[in-house]
Amino acid sequence: MYKCGIDIGGTNIKFGVFDGEKKISFFKIKTPQEKGDIVPAIANEIKSRFNLEDMLGYAIAIPGVLIDGVVAYAPNTNIVGLHLMSDFKDALKNDNIIIENDANLQALAEARYCKIDDLILLTIGTGLGGGIVIDGHIHNKNGYAGEIGHIKVHFGNNTRKCTCGKMGCSEAYVSCGAIVKDYNEAMGTTINSKELFDLARMGDKLAYKCINDCARYTAITIADIVAVLGIKTVKIAGGLSNAGEFFLRRIRAHYPKYSVANMEKISITRASLKYEAGVYAALYVL
Repeated sequence: MYKCGIDIGGTNIKFGVFDGEKKISFFKIKTPQEKGDIVPAIANEIKSRFNLEDMLGYAIAIPGVLIDGVVAYAPNTNIVGLHLMSDFKDALKNDNIIIENDANLQALAEARYCKIDDLILLTIGTGLGGGIVIDGHIHNKNGYAGEIGHIKVHFGNNTRKCTCGKMGCSEAYVSCGAIVKDYNEAMGTTINSKELFDLARMGDKLAYKCINDCARYTAITIADIVAVLGIKTVKIAGGLSNAGEFFLRRIRAHYPKYSVANMEKISITRASLKYEAGVYAALYVL
């Protein structure tokens, strides 16, 4: 019997299938633009590769909050209102389905993989997600714990509006889209985050400033969380983590300026499971 992890993102949906502890398949599809097409697209992709009868269960990571089986909040993906639990049970012919916020599942998978009891994970991609693991368990009161992207990091003039509709959220300054916003507006370009890092490595001063600003807001976000939870292990996942030490060094450089006293020295590293953390959760929750 196989375990299947499914990670629904704003751009792609990733699948990982496991036989025991061994990953036997990894594949992805584009996320459908129409929310009503998401569950059928996932079910059809699985059916095209496996027999549903061979599946022990599914761990499904979503970029939002699920309350009583219904998506209550998802600022970066058009899935609000979907009855995901019942829809997936019907489409996949399986009752062993766990649906949880993507960053929460990624954090749990990373903690279990690294054998860490307490962990803060930031996943920086289309948006900014967060997961918190305390004593080996996801901390998720009322479905909304870990919404790190909506910690307020900017106030006053020129404060950006977040996709959630509120002002000054960390996500408005820390994401693949946010990091290039000032550069594209100043230069009249439409570059993406990878191209921004390439320009910075070649000595482009504005590109470097945009990256440094994003790193600073990331550090402020981390400092706020650490001050509340006292956790000293922070992992960075998602698309921006692909920049590696070029980005992480700047986060570490800014962090002590904003941290609470005696918590200046913490571990801030790239997530070991990288972009596959969401699907690996199937190993630990099913």
